[in-house]
Amino acid sequence: MAESKVGTTTKKAPVAAKAAAPSTGTAKPAAKPAAKKAPAAKKPGTKAVATKPKAPKLKVTPEQRHFMIAEAAYYRAERRGFEGGYEWQDWLDAEMEIERMIGK
Repeated sequence: MAESKVGTTTKKAPVAAKAAAPSTGTAKPAAKPAAKKAPAAKKPGTKAVATKPKAPKLKVTPEQRHFMIAEAAYYRAERRGFEGGYEWQDWLDAEMEIERMIGK
């Protein structure tokens, strides 16, 4: 038996009518896929950023150290105008400065 297609028509909605319909602005934009990139692997042959090397300790005799502290204390007093009463503070500040400088 052969089937006949007479009288059976299907109507399709016009595609252009859907695309041309004006947007009301309430539709949400399509979400972008959340693709996270893995951090880039280190390239072979790249060097790490070097930190500033520490200064080597200076070899200073006790006499040289004393002279350096006395000189630094003198220049501190000079900047202050040789105002009296601060001799010990000048010496202690100079001593700390020289200790940092020579690395003790």
